[in-house]
Amino acid sequence: MIDVNKPVTNPQLVDIMNKFSNERSAENEFILIERITNAHFLTPIIMKGEIENGVLKAGSTISFKMITNNSDESFFIAFTDWEELAKWSKEKEETLISTYDDLKGMVLKDTVNIKGFVINPYGQNIMITPEIMQYFSKKKSEIVIEKDTKVLLGQPSNYPYEMANALTKFFKKHKEVESAYLFLSHKEGDDKSNLLFVIGFVGEKATLFPQIAAVAQGYLGKDEYIELISLDSAFGKDATKDSTPFYKKKVWKLF
Repeated sequence: MIDVNKPVTNPQLVDIMNKFSNERSAENEFILIERITNAHFLTPIIMKGEIENGVLKAGSTISFKMITNNSDESFFIAFTDWEELAKWSKEKEETLISTYDDLKGMVLKDTVNIKGFVINPYGQNIMITPEIMQYFSKKKSEIVIEKDTKVLLGQPSNYPYEMANALTKFFKKHKEVESAYLFLSHKEGDDKSNLLFVIGFVGEKATLFPQIAAVAQGYLGKDEYIELISLDSAFGKDATKDSTPFYKKKVWKLF
């Protein structure tokens, strides 16, 4: 749930947008996608009517302000914070707090008239079109396995040694990673299997998982993808209870 009493700020998103502008690496791209799809944005609106006890009265309407490009195409506007909004308008603007999914849903409802949404048009100016949304969905590093989904796990017949070795080198440099398990996963209803990694770690997965996915990406074929699951999740614990990790952090004991 969005806390409307908390100011909207996205310092980590702003930081990665700037980093990606300077270095378009796979790692920065994964982190950028993760930050955008989990952010809360300020979206300017025009409200006609009244709000009573936090609820819009009957007959009231809300419409979203738009911005157009040189081709006269219309886009919703999404700001990471009030400072960025002030670059667009010095007036006191009415806004709603919107998520990526909110904006995505509004765009996809009317792709004839709405071509997407723009994040910080007078700053980083990142344009999110339906094509970009589709790309984001494909590139998302973590795929949530729903509770009632049947998943078959095994070991791949063609074990991805090169990928596993590259990830092991990465894990050794990132002390927050404590263990990693590798499975071949097949979800009920899917046409093909994919690689699934269960990662034991401390800290924030929002930063770690995109980096892991970026390393693995270099060893994936066309239309292949990986899934990343936390070891401390119910699924992660159940999947690994009788398994051996391909990576385990060394713990040095003092005598």
